[in-house]
Amino acid sequence: MPNLHAVIMAGGSGTRFWPASRARRPKQFLPLARGSSLLQATVTRMAAVAGRERTWIATNPRQAETLDQAVAGFPRERVIVEPEARDTAPCVALAAAVIGAHDADAVLAVVPADHLIEPQAHFETLLQRAVAVATEHHMIVTFGIRPRGPATGYGYIERGERLDEASPAAFRVARFREKPDLDTARRFVGAGNFAWNSGMFVWTLPDLLTAMASGAPELAAATQAMQQAARAGDPQALHTAFARCPKTSIDFAVMERAPRVAMIEADLAWSDVGSFTSLDAVHPPDARGNVTVLAEGARAVVKDARDCVVYGEGRRLVALFGTSDLVVVAVDDAVLVCPKDRSDDLKKLIEHLRESGHGDVL
Repeated sequence: MPNLHAVIMAGGSGTRFWPASRARRPKQFLPLARGSSLLQATVTRMAAVAGRERTWIATNPRQAETLDQAVAGFPRERVIVEPEARDTAPCVALAAAVIGAHDADAVLAVVPADHLIEPQAHFETLLQRAVAVATEHHMIVTFGIRPRGPATGYGYIERGERLDEASPAAFRVARFREKPDLDTARRFVGAGNFAWNSGMFVWTLPDLLTAMASGAPELAAATQAMQQAARAGDPQALHTAFARCPKTSIDFAVMERAPRVAMIEADLAWSDVGSFTSLDAVHPPDARGNVTVLAEGARAVVKDARDCVVYGEGRRLVALFGTSDLVVVAVDDAVLVCPKDRSDDLKKLIEHLRESGHGDVL
């Protein structure tokens, strides 16, 4: 696939992994992919298909400075630095402009940096099929994950008619659904024609620009201006055009408005590793349901404890005794202890730390 470029969106903060995740070391930098960082695992996965010379990382200035922590030796000329955080639509637009300045016929595969996907061989098959649909049918393509249950933390894709008889199966997208409540999620799963929205996309550059022009003309205009600036090698003009991008998601700006969208049904082992409680997807629990993730010499002792999550980094011992249903995190200069059922709500704690003068640990 000579025109395929992989764009890895790596600018997120990962607040639900504090204190392991910090502003300069977000979730995708953490060693959660069986010892390597999530970002490194994603780079390896995408470079196997697109080639390392056509694999790009889009991130923010602060994280670009510490990128070697997560992906040692990644080429700096393949790092796209967003001038400021403006959500995923401007991120995609900037990447499209920079890549399009060098390859006007590029096919872009845009993926988040913090997902775990297995097996690699099947993912490559699905990606090749997505590229074929995007190039042959001139459609915007996304991946729908076959639901493992009525999850409320994901958006859903309602599939329409099958696009053709080729395999893996591709369907027209009937519509996108926002994150549902539990009753609605159960109804979606029971209907059998809904998939989780993976946040992974494939499109040709011309078709992306056409979809932008139709659904988000301000974004399209800014993208064209950024592309002209990139061709001219004018970073100031590039930043000025980026600032004109509407602050919104690529789902809202493009995916939900594009008239020609297809979904590849992805029967993968997939996890977005959304919080500490989702680590059991990568690190199997012990006989009492405890999940332990240790790095850089950390040790753990768990005695008479059940259904806990222990995360430790550095030369320290973390000991749990007589506890249940806790998340315990010990890294550097901070320790977190909270009930498992509150761990998905750590943004409230982050806000409290910032307001109470503890911003130095964020």
